[in-house]
Amino acid sequence: MENREERIASIVLIIFSAAYLTGAFFIPMPVLKQQLGPGGFPIAIGFAMLILACIYAWRQFRGGGAAKETKETEEEIEKRAAIIGAEEKIEKKADLKTMGFILGLMLFYAFFFEILGYAISTFLMFMAGTLYLDRRHPVRDGVIAVISSFVLYYIFTLLLRVQLPAGLLKFLEF
Repeated sequence: MENREERIASIVLIIFSAAYLTGAFFIPMPVLKQQLGPGGFPIAIGFAMLILACIYAWRQFRGGGAAKETKETEEEIEKRAAIIGAEEKIEKKADLKTMGFILGLMLFYAFFFEILGYAISTFLMFMAGTLYLDRRHPVRDGVIAVISSFVLYYIFTLLLRVQLPAGLLKFLEF
């Protein structure tokens, strides 16, 4: 079986999508009735993920996946990687150390999201991830991390009135 990994991945994606969609339906509705409650967007994302996962699985089990498509030569892959500056990212085997670090980082984010708040936990996760994966642009990455965490936090809480966890910012009266 040439595409066994893709078939397993497609099944895992369907299970994950179904679990995400199920969880989205359990998001509590606010006391005030709204046309689109807080669960609307996650439910839409869940349906989209489930549809795409089913299409992917169908292609893999039907035999129309990567095994049937024209294979790219290693030279073509290296050329395409060079265009976007990702030559060093081409590897034949998964980097388990990197995958483990990113998984640990995601678990840290999930655990400390409420405690530290959206802005601080997002900033820390973004910076840790970018510094681990690419240390060449720490100033640029820091600016992006501040914008993507603190500025978005204030846009959502002040302008859009969407309550994100404040965490430590609550004690600073922000």
